[in-house]
Amino acid sequence: MKTIEALCNELTTGATNALFEKNESRAQEALNLLTGSSVNLNGEIIEQHLSQVTIKDGKNIQRFLLQEGDVVLLAKGNSIRAGYVTANIAKLNVIASANFILLRPNNNELLGEVLVAYFNSVTGQSMLDATSTGATIKNINLSNIKKMKIELPEPSKQHEIAELFNASNQAYQATIKLAEQQKKVVTACISHLMKGAA
Repeated sequence: MKTIEALCNELTTGATNALFEKNESRAQEALNLLTGSSVNLNGEIIEQHLSQVTIKDGKNIQRFLLQEGDVVLLAKGNSIRAGYVTANIAKLNVIASANFILLRPNNNELLGEVLVAYFNSVTGQSMLDATSTGATIKNINLSNIKKMKIELPEPSKQHEIAELFNASNQAYQATIKLAEQQKKVVTACISHLMKGAA
């Protein structure tokens, strides 16, 4: 058993609203902001759900920029969950909002996918629930996450977990796309039949 703090190179909370402002103009220098709706229950960060922001003058956001392999834990709200930062998401210049705790695991000891899978598992969720405060809107503070202990699978098992995590998410996304395509086809057919009935 090791503490999360011992397994991570970096642990910090997300960027507060004082650092950025919403950007509606889609300007070139804009960054993307990770919000609660950007992370789904499977631990994926959905690019289409990121919102654009501009950093205020003189503010340094370097420590909030997401890197590949990072884990983001939505620590405020009704549904506490974790997300994994892929290479594609890292390329988008994303910063985490203050509702998140940003964890940068030491990859020699702990893979990010394993930590996300743990946080989103039944065991992880009950542990997070136990450390949260607030009855309606849950809140987990950084110091509690640092002290949290987890059992570390051996490296070969971690790689298996990471592969399963990624394969499962790819299959889920493929199924969603297929369902959306089928819905479009059915809607078009219904529309065509309705016109024909006139």
